[in-house]
This record gives sequence, C-alpha cells and structure tokens, in this order.
Amino acid sequence: MKLGITLMLAVVLLLGGCGNGNGNGNNRGSTPPEEKTVSSASWVTDRMIKIQEGIYVGTEEKVESVDGKLGEIKHYLTEEKFDEPDSSSNYYKKGTALYRITGVPVESGIAVEMRPGQYVKAVPVEEILGGSR
Repeated sequence: MKLGITLMLAVVLLLGGCGNGNGNGNNRGSTPPEEKTVSSASWVTDRMIKIQEGIYVGTEEKVESVDGKLGEIKHYLTEEKFDEPDSSSNYYKKGTALYRITGVPVESGIAVEMRPGQYVKAVPVEEILGGSR
C-alpha cells in the first residue's frame, strides 16, 4: 500500500511538471510565447545562402572570373527559422560579398568572395539535393 501511494505521488509530480506553468491556458499577465526555432543541426546544408529568393549552397569549387556584385550577406543565421530573410546565410558571415559568375546564369550558380579577389561557387540547393529547378 505504501509503495502504491509513493508511486502514484511520483507519477502526479512528473505529470505536473509537463504543464506550461500557466495552469488555466490564459496568457494574460504573462510574457508572449517565444518564436519557435529549430537548431542549425536540422538545416539541409551547413553552407546555405538565400539571396534574391533563391537558395544556394556554397562549394569548394574556385571561380576565376566574376561580372557584377549581386549583394552581400546581411543576416548571419544561428538558428533555422520558417522563413529566412533574404541576403542571409548560416555559414558565411555578415558582409560576405556575392557576385555573378562570368558566363553563368544566376539560376545556375553565384560566386562567394572568400578573400579579396578569391571566390568559390555556390550552386542552387536543388543541385545538391538531386532535384531540378
């Protein structure tokens, strides 16, 4: 009998700890819920770039010639969000310049400036995942 009461008390305490701390489902007087994010470990790739509504993945492939600047990374992301802002990356730091590759349509790839005058190619995420754009 004593073991049964102790076990029931333990279950009640464990289940009571699963609540949201509010008790009545009413959020008045409490802080608003935080935006839910997912850890960066869930990103499909660790070198993601979002620019001009396209999603690219950085590679190690060197680019010899660039035409014009497309923009730069304005948002360095540390957590994945449902809708990442434009000009953002989870790898390349804020300020990293992005360029058109000479003779290559933007839909097929862009250049990422790693150091002044040194570029690597970023390809559409679909190319990495095996789909088509």
